[in-house]
Amino acid sequence: MTSNDLMKALANAEDAFQRSPDNPEIGVEFVSDPTTLQLRKACRLLDAAQFLIDRNGHYTVIIEASFVAIERSIQFYVEASGYTMPGQSHTEVYDYGVRAGLFSQDIADRLEALWEENRSESYYRTGIAGEYRVKAIYQLATRLHQEAVQLTRTTDCICDR
Repeated sequence: MTSNDLMKALANAEDAFQRSPDNPEIGVEFVSDPTTLQLRKACRLLDAAQFLIDRNGHYTVIIEASFVAIERSIQFYVEASGYTMPGQSHTEVYDYGVRAGLFSQDIADRLEALWEENRSESYYRTGIAGEYRVKAIYQLATRLHQEAVQLTRTTDCICDR
């Protein structure tokens, strides 16, 4: 049994994703290069996470955004380094980071373990997200992002604009 309100909301959402955005997100609105798009998605995720940190709340969302920003930053670096990334799972991105020379296998293993052991715990609420954890994962996401930007010498990062 499904309510009419739910059916209408679903139809509206389906329709919305078939249309061109009428008010596109700033920073990604005119980006056609998929590599730059990954970089700027990471920038926007980090900006949103910082916005929520400054307001002292929504820790689960901050943790999720930080982990996804890590993935997008790695994907940007890998693609900017000339490697292709076919569809991958969340944890495969770390192996691509090793192949492209962003970090060592040890770092990849630790990032993967951090994701497997903690992202799901916070996201699915089998563990409780807290301020110290949020600040630590956000700092890691920011540092990895900055390193990818510095190593590629890109001018397409919009983090400080």
